[in-house]
Amino acid sequence: MKEYEQISSNCKIYWEEKINLTDENYTQVSGYIFNEKNQLLIVKNDDHWTIPGGHPELGENQLDTLNREIMEEACITVKDINYLGAVEVIEGDRTYYQMRYTAKINEIYPFIQKWETSERMFVNLSELENYIKYSKGIMFSRQIDAAKRFWNI
Repeated sequence: MKEYEQISSNCKIYWEEKINLTDENYTQVSGYIFNEKNQLLIVKNDDHWTIPGGHPELGENQLDTLNREIMEEACITVKDINYLGAVEVIEGDRTYYQMRYTAKINEIYPFIQKWETSERMFVNLSELENYIKYSKGIMFSRQIDAAKRFWNI
């Protein structure tokens, strides 16, 4: 039986590593992106920090979305992309998925605030909860653990 994490009164989530999604409804693609020091890339949207990612545009596949969103939000290109899994979101009577990847930095460009992010930063994983308050949540922690295992961090 799946162990869901209740996010709000009408929303719960479940993390599943390497789930094979074919034509399921995914609404977001995000990445756990690491530099050479194994620090995690985070971006600031409005007044909160998060990992980079966003919604697919018409005709994009998951990797296209990931690459575009990381460039738009952080002015960075990535390499060695690996699929980690997906978050199943049940919101009311609607179920959808949020894809999660991990990658390494390929190239860092000067940060230009062009889209919705106002800052980018690399943080040590031990300091992550100082920026992303929900990083100690059950499902987020499992995603971080999957990325750490992949990179042997």
